[in-house]
Amino acid sequence: MLTRRDFLRLSGLGLAAVAVGCAGQQPAAPSGQPARGGRLTIGIGSIPPSMDPHVDSTANSLPCYAQLFEKLVAADEKGNIVPVLAESWRSVSETVWEFKLRSGVKFHNGQELTAEDVKFSIERVLDPKTTSPWRGRVDRISRVEAVDSLTVRVETSGPFSPLLQGLSVVDIIPARYFQDVGPQGFATAPVGTGPFVFKEWVRQERLVVTANGSYWRGRPALDEVVFRAIPADASRIVALEAGDVDVALLIPPDQVDRLRSRGFQIRSVNLGQGLVVNLRQTPGTPLASRQVRQALNYAVDKNMILEKLLLGYGRVLDGQVVGPDCFGYNPDLKPYPYDPARARALLAEAGYGGGFEVTFHGTVGRYTKDKEIEEAVIGQLAEVGVKANLQILEAGVFIQSFLGATIGPMFIWAWQYLPAMDADLPLNFFRSDSVAKLMAQPRFDELIDRERRAFDTEARRRILQEANAYLRDDPPCIFLVQTPGVYAVKPTVDGFSWQPTYLFDLTKVTVRQG
Repeated sequence: MLTRRDFLRLSGLGLAAVAVGCAGQQPAAPSGQPARGGRLTIGIGSIPPSMDPHVDSTANSLPCYAQLFEKLVAADEKGNIVPVLAESWRSVSETVWEFKLRSGVKFHNGQELTAEDVKFSIERVLDPKTTSPWRGRVDRISRVEAVDSLTVRVETSGPFSPLLQGLSVVDIIPARYFQDVGPQGFATAPVGTGPFVFKEWVRQERLVVTANGSYWRGRPALDEVVFRAIPADASRIVALEAGDVDVALLIPPDQVDRLRSRGFQIRSVNLGQGLVVNLRQTPGTPLASRQVRQALNYAVDKNMILEKLLLGYGRVLDGQVVGPDCFGYNPDLKPYPYDPARARALLAEAGYGGGFEVTFHGTVGRYTKDKEIEEAVIGQLAEVGVKANLQILEAGVFIQSFLGATIGPMFIWAWQYLPAMDADLPLNFFRSDSVAKLMAQPRFDELIDRERRAFDTEARRRILQEANAYLRDDPPCIFLVQTPGVYAVKPTVDGFSWQPTYLFDLTKVTVRQG
């Protein structure tokens, strides 16, 4: 039942005035420095394989897209839903929501934001032909109506309590412009409402954006931002020390002390994503066996990965894909202990005492120390007789293989509960009808259906915790670690802060000469 407390929480009443009041404030420049100007270059593991935000959900792409595009609502670092392009909203009933848009917001091409753009954007994510990885987060939406130019009504096929969390990942794009240029034209010349305007995108190399002088929150201080794709950790550090980048993300923990001694600001945040090795449960294969999947969890030493490879940055996952900063985290669950003997016994019970061979698709530069973690996992699996053959995939191929359910059957992945910091976001990918096609278990599907119908906050939390416990017992992956975001910043950069949501607000950043 939708209680008054939950209605007020979900409707966002009282939040809009606070957010709008803060939105117009521009960051003060450091003493003696200009309020505007300069270029910020960010070294990141990868940039978007396409500038279409509806077809890519990889973590490294999110801060890139966030400079160009905005959503109706967003989540702050604690998971609270706050207004963005929607200045307010209300839950008319358990299946009907109404959003009031900000007036005067303009896309980069000068077109004013209207309800038709919101309707088009949501419907495009929902369209199976788009193959959007975000679709599962909003797939209960049955109808979107533009009531008037600034009012949007969203109807769901049934009670859908995490609607706002789902909408926090749907970027709003201009309908008329997209229809004029088509998907390929848009992907090469994107237009949004964000604080920066698209300038240049070179696949696997760089994305360049410039300040939006007509931004509804006020012009950013920076003139230009460059995202440089630098997959190798060592190369990102070289670029930082050479002065080619001002900020380097995903710094290897073993480089922290040296970089700090050279004057760089070193910071760390536990990101809202759980790094795992997914195990596709294709019928007739070893990974279809629950005992085998449990065995693989016992075979991997997660504490070694945390302490030896990550030097204590991050945290071991407690047999669930989310951390304690996530709504729905189950505090009663414990990590699988490292027990190779137990792993061998379970493999034998499942009929694989002699081991088996499997393809393992991996990445380089997508996550902190990902290549080293992949190699460590492969080495430990070999000790119990499982031969995992590592194949590194290029960023674009990696995401397309995921969307096409051709990746794996074993593959590294960081399940994002960011940006809404809510367990519904990753758990829905384990449903039978998910684009990921990792498993098909009706009991789990029913738990997610129940959770999405529960408008009472604590009831929904309990169901999510039950769903996490289900996956702890019948694991769809090898649970590893909540990933750390260790990053280095030049001393001449002020105001840069990486959040657990994987995002950063560059409108507050300034670069001093020196």
